[in-house]
Amino acid sequence: MTVAQERAAASKQPKWAELTEVGAEVHARILPLQEGVLANRSDAVAGLARLRRGVGKPVGSVNEILQYTVSEKFAGPAAGDEPTPAETAAHVAMTLYAAHQQSQRKRMHQRGYGLGRAVRLLHPEDFGTLVPPVLRRFQALGTAQSLEELVHHLRGMAQLLRNKGIPLDYALLADELTRWQRRGGPSIVRLRWGREFYRVPAPVDDATAAHTAAGPATDSR
Repeated sequence: MTVAQERAAASKQPKWAELTEVGAEVHARILPLQEGVLANRSDAVAGLARLRRGVGKPVGSVNEILQYTVSEKFAGPAAGDEPTPAETAAHVAMTLYAAHQQSQRKRMHQRGYGLGRAVRLLHPEDFGTLVPPVLRRFQALGTAQSLEELVHHLRGMAQLLRNKGIPLDYALLADELTRWQRRGGPSIVRLRWGREFYRVPAPVDDATAAHTAAGPATDSR
């Protein structure tokens, strides 16, 4: 790709939302796993398999994944006996990523693919007068009244995205799940997802697709 093509591709990328310390740590932990899985390294493949066993399980209940989901960035020395919002968010994001990446030969964690954008790529056309299934599923995310209900719907979305080979920004998702657990957080997160979802995705040309696939894999932010 020429310099001009790289600049053109970069100009078409969605603006990445800045990560908090939590999201940045999740990003840093997923990257080596992701590259290791794509390189078929046994330790990374095994790590991903262990993380999948934590999908839907309570935080801290699966001892073999704590090396990935426990960090002082998620819970400082003053943390009590219950999981912190950040620990819960990191556990959900990393285990869902592991399920999403299973058997995929592309990077399923990519910065810039917020949840609303990724889900809309399942149905990029105008909705028209009919309500497509993806819209009903997205609306179910917005009506979730508890974190458990939200995570249940997120598991279904991750499966749909995996089936279509559409990536998701799991670092950003960790930040959004942390925010969701705070006072007023659900409304803020729903609005962010809605803004992404109801914006019709622009067509992606070959140069943009190549830039997107290659760029985030080496990004260390």
